[in-house]
Amino acid sequence: MSTMATATSGIDRKPSISGSGAVRSSTRYSQQTEPSSPHTPRHSHHRSIVSFSQTSTSSPGSSFRNEEDAVIFEFGTRWLRAGFEGDSAPICKVGFGPEESRKAGDYRGWIKTPGGGNAGDRKRSMKAEEWTRRYELWRMDLRDVDLALVDDKIERAVREIYNNYLLTDAGNSRLVLVIPSIVPHPLLSSVLSTLFNRWRYPSITLLPSPTMAAVAAGLRSALVVDLGWAETTVTGLYEYREIETKRSTRGMKLLMQEMGRFLTALAEKRDQETDENDRISVGFDYCEEVVSRFAWCKLRDEPEPSPDTPRTPSFRMASIPSPSNPSVYIEVPFSRFADQVDIALFAEGVSDWNLDDQEKPIDELVYRTLLALPPDVRGSCMSRIIFTGGGANIPGIRRRILQDVSSLVRRYGWSSIRGRVIDEQRKKLQGLSINQQSHQSSSSSAHRPPSSSSSVTIPDTFNTDADHIQQEELDFVEQKLRRTRKDLHGPPVHGIFRQVDTLGPWAGASLVASMKLRGLVEIEREKFLQHGLAGASRDSDAHVPDRRSGLRAGDRSSWTLAGWG
Repeated sequence: MSTMATATSGIDRKPSISGSGAVRSSTRYSQQTEPSSPHTPRHSHHRSIVSFSQTSTSSPGSSFRNEEDAVIFEFGTRWLRAGFEGDSAPICKVGFGPEESRKAGDYRGWIKTPGGGNAGDRKRSMKAEEWTRRYELWRMDLRDVDLALVDDKIERAVREIYNNYLLTDAGNSRLVLVIPSIVPHPLLSSVLSTLFNRWRYPSITLLPSPTMAAVAAGLRSALVVDLGWAETTVTGLYEYREIETKRSTRGMKLLMQEMGRFLTALAEKRDQETDENDRISVGFDYCEEVVSRFAWCKLRDEPEPSPDTPRTPSFRMASIPSPSNPSVYIEVPFSRFADQVDIALFAEGVSDWNLDDQEKPIDELVYRTLLALPPDVRGSCMSRIIFTGGGANIPGIRRRILQDVSSLVRRYGWSSIRGRVIDEQRKKLQGLSINQQSHQSSSSSAHRPPSSSSSVTIPDTFNTDADHIQQEELDFVEQKLRRTRKDLHGPPVHGIFRQVDTLGPWAGASLVASMKLRGLVEIEREKFLQHGLAGASRDSDAHVPDRRSGLRAGDRSSWTLAGWG
């Protein structure tokens, strides 16, 4: 009975629902009473939470990332860079190698073999093209490319980017693609079809890589030298328009193959120069690490190593892990790594008449691109040379290219005529000019009067005549341009070789997208799904209204592929 009485008394003492509010209010009031001792002011947590929730829901711009920000993808042969507009660098970079293409449950990289190594580390000899093909997303020659496999790789990479890096819903915002200025139509159609069919992007804007590299450098006219993976592209830009483009197959892919042959010869202890075998047995990742750490470019006039000369950094020995046994280090002359760069990118040891048009060295490619430009455009571009791509990070290659191009200009001038007879005539003319100058100087010194006043007045008269002729040659357009340039710090640089740094094509596209400008090639979802690339207009110079003008995306009656058409 005592137990039941205790339970009943406990139930009777339980406060009612109506009285719970009074208890809580009295408790809150007792907590808020100020103690007599010094204390830190207490704030109502409930009020702060309510105010935070109200401000976060009431103002749409208070979140960290606005849903209207465009997503920027930069497609390359081996990499895909992604990020949001307004950022100075991409958030992530995803590759397309065998490790990135493994399926779920594929543990070849961690399974131990009886020999003590990993299953994924089995080295087998293969051809150079097959050795590099596994790490490429696409190639310019689409005859052996499986476009369905390219679609699957792109879809997997995009899903990984959104799930692991961007952390937003795919397809809600605009998409900006930064792609090379020359892309095969089947490949471009495959990429656009994959993005439009897998996700609901309202529109996709295409931007060319060379122009975006110039934008990231703060220039309107430039000569963009893209040392890419499969090829090197040199593009002349004038007022954001591509004037001339030339390409060469000498890129980082050829350098990787040359370095792979060199390391294979070291591993098998044979001579690389006498061996005609095109097979490579070293690992691709190992070779890429060697290229990124040890590859460098020497100047053309640098002397060869000799025992009498002092030991410079190019004559030292480099210690690298052995290709056959990574636990053992071998000593390799540091200049041998520069020789592979000369062979791959500058065709060292190969005559010019043995090279096809697509096999020209980089310095010759830059010179021919400048030669094909109009004189005024050439003067602006040669003073604003931009180097991009993975090959631009090789130490010394930028200085070597500028030095070789300037030597070609001194040797041939701005003339495309070459040959033995032309060289002999040029030497004869140079000899005649030297003889005439020496004869004039000797005759002037023989007939010079002893008076010192005449020696001063003659140059003054020549200077005044030259100034008078120069003032007469200035037209009214040039005078107006000079008046408008008074606010500038100085005259623009023109007609000299100069290099300008850039943040890269992705940063340029981020700047353009953040300004809310409408691109020349803006493909809408519904129109592309209806007609594909066949629905593009052939008018590449159509007027493009500004995105800030109030026109919607559906107000455009037609779209164009511009330079990609």
